[in-house]
Parts: sequence; C-alpha cells; structure tokens
Amino acid sequence: MRWRIPLSLTLIAFVAVSCDQKLVEPADDQVVEAPAFNYMNNPDNGNPKVFRFEHHWMICFSDAENGLTACHSTLQFDGGNEPDCGLQQLGDPVAHQDVGNLDAEDWKAIHQGEVFITILDENTAGNCVGYELVAEGFGRLTANDNDLWGLEPGSTNANTWRFRGHGKLGDYVYNGHLQVICWPNHPDRTCEEKSVMINLH
Repeated sequence: MRWRIPLSLTLIAFVAVSCDQKLVEPADDQVVEAPAFNYMNNPDNGNPKVFRFEHHWMICFSDAENGLTACHSTLQFDGGNEPDCGLQQLGDPVAHQDVGNLDAEDWKAIHQGEVFITILDENTAGNCVGYELVAEGFGRLTANDNDLWGLEPGSTNANTWRFRGHGKLGDYVYNGHLQVICWPNHPDRTCEEKSVMINLH
C-alpha cells in the first residue's frame, strides 16, 4: 500500500520551514584575500617567451615621389637643440614586445605607441633641421621586425622591418609606411627599401 501525501500539504510544510529561516545582514567589512601566485618555478613547456618593456624611439623616412620626409619620435631633434620643430621635451616611451624561443633564431619584435610626427619638405630649405616644416603633431607608430637576429652571421632568414605611422597633424591627415628587407646571405648584407610612402592630405 502506497502513502499518498497531498501536494498542498507538501507546499505548506516547505513554506513553514522557509519562514523559520532568519535573514542575516551582510557584514560591512568582508575582506577576500587575493590568491598568491608564484611563477618562479613554472616549467618550460616550449612555448614562445614574451618580453615586454618600453623605450624611446625615432625613425625618419623619405618619399622620393613627393620629396617629403616623415619623422616619428619620442625624442627631441638634435638632442633638444632644435627650437623650431619637433618635441621640445622628452615624450613618453613606446611599448616594445619581443616574442620567440630562447634557443631559436626566429625572434620577432613589435613596437607601438604614441609618437610626435614631423613632416618636412626636403626640396625647400627652412628652419626645421635645415628643411621647411610642413606639418607636425602627435600620432601613432607601429613597427614590426620579423627576425631580431636576421643580420647575425649564419642567419638564413631575410630580415624585414615594417613601419607604419598615422595621425591628424593640424589641418593635415597623415599616413605613411616603410618596408625594408635585408639579405644576410649577400656578401655585403645588402638592405633595400621595398616600399615607402608618405601621404599627406
């Protein structure tokens, strides 16, 4: 013989139990301790290593098509002795990241951050390091190096650098890039500009 308990009785019992529970106010000073992490003994599983740091930077390149030169920098021109253009005080360093394996050649580098961009007209003399100042202002720089050790003796990889800059420089919008390839197996380790462009409009 099976006992059948009415559903209404079960619900009443549940409500009765629930009503007996007293509410507890949360404590005001509850503190959760952060977990302690220790990576000193982390085993090497063969994954690429990543090193991140910051450093100062200056890269200038010229476009033979229009005679313009673009300088991207966190440093002052001429060691701070150029009052007519460029940064007048040291800027913030850009972020740098190296990625690779400690026992391998294929290390890659990435740089990116805010830089001060100065556009010069090399065909016209002026007061900015000897050339006419066309435009300047803050923008962004991204640079990639496919092989940090590409020019070391015995290296087999062609070393490629790519630089890209852009920014709103006063009334002008600037976009520019430079790609350089160096051939380590060449007797004089020849490097050539594969692509360079400075667009200002």
